[in-house]
Amino acid sequence: MQYCSRLVQRVLGHSGRNPIGGCNDEGCSLQELLANPELLGVHAQTLHIDRVNTGNLTPYHLVIVERAKKIPTKTLRAFIDYYNTGGRLVWTGDAGTELGESYVGGKLVKDEFLHAIDRSSSDVNKLLERQQGEDVVLDFNVPIGPWARKDGDLMISFDQLLSLNYAGNYCQFNTCFEERPIHVGNLEPEPSRDHPLIRGIAAELQLWVFKDQDFAIVQTIPGGITTEVLTLDMGSNLIIDDPTDSRRTDYGRTNPMIVTSGVGGRVIYYAMPPELYANPRLDDFDKGLYYLPLENMYYGALFG
Repeated sequence: MQYCSRLVQRVLGHSGRNPIGGCNDEGCSLQELLANPELLGVHAQTLHIDRVNTGNLTPYHLVIVERAKKIPTKTLRAFIDYYNTGGRLVWTGDAGTELGESYVGGKLVKDEFLHAIDRSSSDVNKLLERQQGEDVVLDFNVPIGPWARKDGDLMISFDQLLSLNYAGNYCQFNTCFEERPIHVGNLEPEPSRDHPLIRGIAAELQLWVFKDQDFAIVQTIPGGITTEVLTLDMGSNLIIDDPTDSRRTDYGRTNPMIVTSGVGGRVIYYAMPPELYANPRLDDFDKGLYYLPLENMYYGALFG
């Protein structure tokens, strides 16, 4: 199911070899981890993504969106409105990267992506600088990315709210396994290591992931108000060949894992859902479980 989880009262989504709460063979939900009295003891209210509108987001100090790959454009607008009225937003993984649909005049209408040609010339130039090599011509009819949408004549630039572009999930581009984790690199905190979202975290922690329990490959958008709080060093550049047009894209050696954006850092993006840092399945393979990203998400997002 797809959920929009909202804090100060309840979310979706651990402990050692004997997991606490509603954990199962596939891991623990964020909601269960937050409610765990040995961790935070926070009970978050949960709202299905289909029921989200600006009005029912407004009462909450913090909204967390996860397990919601398919999000209609009108719902993305509601999240933008929520931010514009002072809300704090936590976005995770591939949430909102699949088009939704809505009823217009009694007819089901599929949402649309925003294309480069729809943006102003200055934005197109930035896009060219970021995506075009010396011998590559950017097709302006190609969607900018799944977080850039059209709503009639309106541009819904959710990508600019996050200050990120989404490329895909790691295990789409690499071989991952459901039955055992693979090592994907080391986690590097921002130099001071004093940001509230990572306070107390050690440098160069190893990151291991399972298939379908991985992280999003994202790139920051130049010119945005962003802070890369936590970064993954993958050890070598992630280079992807597109079989449809023989295009090769180099995503670099590092991937942002926690990014803040917007005024006051009120938008927080987690490339990997916070509960996966403490995935109990890792314990069966003697891999480290990290609880600080989860605990710091709550205290850092609300109190700084």
